[in-house]
Amino acid sequence: MMITSHSVVSQNRRGSIGKKRHISNSSTSPRSAPATSLLNVGLSSTMFSVEISGTTPASYSTLTSAASKFENELIKQTTPFSKAVKTCLQPSFSPITPSTPSRMESTKANHDDKGAMDDEYGAMTSAGKTYTYPSPYYLESFGMFGHYPSIAGAEDSSLSSGDDSSTTTVTTSSATVNSSTNSTVIKNLPRGILNPAFIKYNTYGTLNASRDNVIVVCHALTGNASLEAWWGDLLGPGKAFDTDQYFIVCCNILGSCYGSAGPESLRPGYDENNSESHRNISSKIPKNKQNQPIYGIDFPDVSVRDTVRLQLLLLKNELKINSVKCVIGGSFGGMQCMEYCVMAGATRPVGSSLNSAAGVVVSKKADAVGMNGVPYGIGEFMTKRNGRIEPFVRSAVPIACGAAHTAWQIGISETQRQAIYADPKWKNGRIDPHDPPNSGLSVARQVAMVSYRTPLGYHQKFGRALTDESMPSYGSRAPWQVKSYLEYQGKKFLDRFDPVTYVKLTEQMDSHDVGRGRGTIEQVLSHVEIPVCILGIDSDVLYPLREQEELARCMPNSELKIIHSDAGHDGFLLEQDQVAAHIKSFLYSHE
Repeated sequence: MMITSHSVVSQNRRGSIGKKRHISNSSTSPRSAPATSLLNVGLSSTMFSVEISGTTPASYSTLTSAASKFENELIKQTTPFSKAVKTCLQPSFSPITPSTPSRMESTKANHDDKGAMDDEYGAMTSAGKTYTYPSPYYLESFGMFGHYPSIAGAEDSSLSSGDDSSTTTVTTSSATVNSSTNSTVIKNLPRGILNPAFIKYNTYGTLNASRDNVIVVCHALTGNASLEAWWGDLLGPGKAFDTDQYFIVCCNILGSCYGSAGPESLRPGYDENNSESHRNISSKIPKNKQNQPIYGIDFPDVSVRDTVRLQLLLLKNELKINSVKCVIGGSFGGMQCMEYCVMAGATRPVGSSLNSAAGVVVSKKADAVGMNGVPYGIGEFMTKRNGRIEPFVRSAVPIACGAAHTAWQIGISETQRQAIYADPKWKNGRIDPHDPPNSGLSVARQVAMVSYRTPLGYHQKFGRALTDESMPSYGSRAPWQVKSYLEYQGKKFLDRFDPVTYVKLTEQMDSHDVGRGRGTIEQVLSHVEIPVCILGIDSDVLYPLREQEELARCMPNSELKIIHSDAGHDGFLLEQDQVAAHIKSFLYSHE
């Protein structure tokens, strides 16, 4: 590893350009030191940009001196350029007409003026196309924990379980009712399987003849497949996600409430058009406002790997992509990006085969499209390109994430879930769709909004200011501006998310661990030999910079770039000029 001397352009959260600083340093390679865990090893967090490089395989292109000059000029010029260019997006090969609403349009004017921070999302919808996996989709838990026959529709020890077509008996204090009589109907759900499994996606730009000019963009926890709603400043002709040059694919997360299979999806095994039959469904089966049976809290545990693998199947089987130029994502999107690196951007370990697939059989059809590695394994997805076998993904840009969710991050997620559980309307997840635990979800969102920013950011924006100076300046009646902001954010969130989905997605985020079942983090990431540009935020307290430094040390062909911001973790959304500059430079430098 080498830390090189170079110039850094510092930008504040408003995008203004600061003075250059020259930093030089050197260090012996940590590869000679004993392997250490992600949490215990890390360069000290710095406030300047560093570039960490490992040994670069001859088969991959490296950063040239011309590219370095390009990057320096690009960072200087991006801010005025991005403000000057307002080009309409081309609608070709896109299922929706992209638009780029202002991030502030969805925030009320009085909150803009009186203390609200920038709102990172525009209008959120479920627009796009839907990919449905043609067979039952085996989740990671199917192979990890063994195949248990099924899970009954309620947390009730009196419910017996069998296969999908079994008869379920409900025992009560007065009688035993058989489901075959249609008096009470409970259809069991198979464990570790989703059927159907489907995700929403959007595309932008045009796919080239060789079907390899593809950029995949992964969204964060509460995002959707409409890239223009949250990274709109990066999308369009001449921008980082250049629709004149690339075919951009943005997929929704499995388990989301924006058009993919999730807790709000209709429960399999029921006739959605037969409202009369719904009257006989057990009261313990979750239902939506239309009284239709849904998964609800019974939606299976989904891992980040499950989401990414389904996205890879979409790319290969539905869109017929031959090779992906780059995968890019921040926060939860960065975690997906890391799984892309392992499953589709890594060299397979010697001796890996289907025989170690823990009972999961890959079909001949899957073999034919290149998925002949161990399911969920290192280097599962390969492709034949330019006469040779290589990883399906050629490069990656993970932003503001680590190799595994740490105890700190799981603890913050759990605090949010506990806020939902504490709402009396939660009822162990068997919620009333007409009266959900909105108070708990609102508090959970407020906790998240604090973790996404920084003490300095809150101080600069709110200080100890009040919304009404005539009110008491402390005590329970004090109208703090920061309180007003958090309450507003919590209330606004209720219009676009539901409590069960939020619980399930934060649990999915906690599943993130590239080493689980594969080896140590160092061993696994050493197989990721594609070029990787890691972006970290110097003020991020949720996913601190040391985690990105660890990623850079573990992946042999990686570099680390720093986003300078007072915005904390949300800097990956708010500092779009800096993010765009680094992405454009990296894409330019690597085929």
